[in-house]
Amino acid sequence: DDIFHTANCLKKGGAKPEEIHYICNILGDNCSPPFPRNEIRLKIESALKRAERHERNIAQEVREWVQISDGHFKVSDFYRESGLVSKEDKHAAIVEFNRLKARGIIERYGKERGVYRKIENECENIDFLNAPTESVDICWPFGIERLVKTLPKNIIVIAGEPNAGKTAFLLNVVKMNQNKHKVTYFSSEMGEIELKDRLSKFDVPLTDWSFNAKERSSNFADVIKQDGLNIIDFLEIHDEFYKIGSLIKDIYDKLDKGIAIIAIQKNKLAEFGLGGGRGLEKARLYMTMEPNHLKIIKGKNWTDSAVNPSGMQIDLK
Repeated sequence: DDIFHTANCLKKGGAKPEEIHYICNILGDNCSPPFPRNEIRLKIESALKRAERHERNIAQEVREWVQISDGHFKVSDFYRESGLVSKEDKHAAIVEFNRLKARGIIERYGKERGVYRKIENECENIDFLNAPTESVDICWPFGIERLVKTLPKNIIVIAGEPNAGKTAFLLNVVKMNQNKHKVTYFSSEMGEIELKDRLSKFDVPLTDWSFNAKERSSNFADVIKQDGLNIIDFLEIHDEFYKIGSLIKDIYDKLDKGIAIIAIQKNKLAEFGLGGGRGLEKARLYMTMEPNHLKIIKGKNWTDSAVNPSGMQIDLK
């Protein structure tokens, strides 16, 4: 029993099989009488097989955990969720993560150590033959629909400086479309009292407003309405601004026939909103707002094939 326990501890400590045999033989030879070498070998083999079974179970847990994971994840998340605390168990998990990386199942994500993402090898087919040809019937302030068509699954981004009028713009979108679409307005900074005050300034009785108002400041992809008109006021990000593109993509992935209008902050005099050009990647319409000024930075799906809306701007009050 002592030799088996010693062999097991040596294996957990990372000793090689030949080192385990060497040490256990010394212990066995110094027993009185000496412990038979063939029985020492059997005890060592039993300890190694036990460790192998344990490592194999952890490897299977890693594979199953990665299979159901979405987006990027940390190795430490697996430790916590699987209850791994010992050094040898964590080592077994790291070995399997490295195997999955070598096989092209996962890859490193970002610069932080121990962060991976699952490589998605499957692509969804684009059924262009049966795709609808009509655009979404949506009205915009300033008649923007006369310049840019809005199609199902479109992302629209409005990057505005503080107090430039983003919320006023978005509430006008609600007013102009609430009788045609199921509108969900997600607010990250207004409670019920402030929202009531803002809506009371319109020439519409409060009882005539017909939309869902939700309080939300993060993880918008979890609550997005895939076939509705989603308005996010606003998408907060406080550091690692390059991730804005990933956050917008998560929202895009949840859409089906619906659209998402996303407001983000823009620093004064900056060309783009937070995250720079990463915010333009999924947007089919990208606008910036400064006090008394609105500009179309990127406008795809032109309403008139001869009129490019990108770069157009308007003064406003």
